[in-house]
Amino acid sequence: MHILLIDDSSSTRSLLRTLINSGQAVRHDISEAASGEEALQKVASGEINLPDLIIMDINMGGMSGYELCREFRARHGNGSGSDVFPYIIIVTANEGVDVINQALDSGANDYMSKPVNVKVLHVRLRVAERLLALAQAGGGGPSTPAPAKVENAPTNALAPAAPTNPRESQIGAAIEQADAPVALVEVGGGDASFRIDYANSAMTQTTQFDQDQLIGKSLAELEAWTPEFLKMVLSYVHRGAILSHVPMWSRTRQAIPVHLSFYPIRTEDDTAKHYLVIHHF
Repeated sequence: MHILLIDDSSSTRSLLRTLINSGQAVRHDISEAASGEEALQKVASGEINLPDLIIMDINMGGMSGYELCREFRARHGNGSGSDVFPYIIIVTANEGVDVINQALDSGANDYMSKPVNVKVLHVRLRVAERLLALAQAGGGGPSTPAPAKVENAPTNALAPAAPTNPRESQIGAAIEQADAPVALVEVGGGDASFRIDYANSAMTQTTQFDQDQLIGKSLAELEAWTPEFLKMVLSYVHRGAILSHVPMWSRTRQAIPVHLSFYPIRTEDDTAKHYLVIHHF
């Protein structure tokens, strides 16, 4: 991927540059900017190409990370309202819910807390690559949302069975074999059911059920979401918005901390009846 680092601290940019490619067989192409204004100018002038992924600080001199997110979405959505390309990860020392929600509402896809953990960083990059690949597979370039046909597909919608072309087979296999637990859940109707239409094999790591047993179960019931968590998720689902990397407030005791990211899969009329849910450890 082409990654753009935006931070007014040169030492932070240098550290991120080192961490991103640390121990990686395939190295990412990295560009830098010391401010939001500089980043926009470099992209607009063609000095650097529009990146696949942006990692930016929230608190910078001049344009804030919030403003920069909105500006990138306004300039580079290609009229599609895309919130997948470029994929934006904000970095913040404040993990308060209000700060994170404001960043996500401004157009960010995910966040990382300071100091950045290299393992967490690499997980975020892998998730971004998969979502960008799904968006690109829809045709028409990387800013196209995930294909609408997935929304209407029945059980195992993302499984690699019976692909229509080699790329679909590759994407389906990648999701099925991913380390991150991934599910496709139904959220249509007055009350979101969160019925699982597809679950990859890694979902068995965070549940007590086999892969086939997960189909048809409610994700909300399966993980015993608290009323507070369900209310928060529904507030985003009813808007068809992204809810990224939130701690799961579950009544069940998990062996390890689990976070969830919800990404809407839109139909032709721009409604979201299904969500792609990714679990993070």
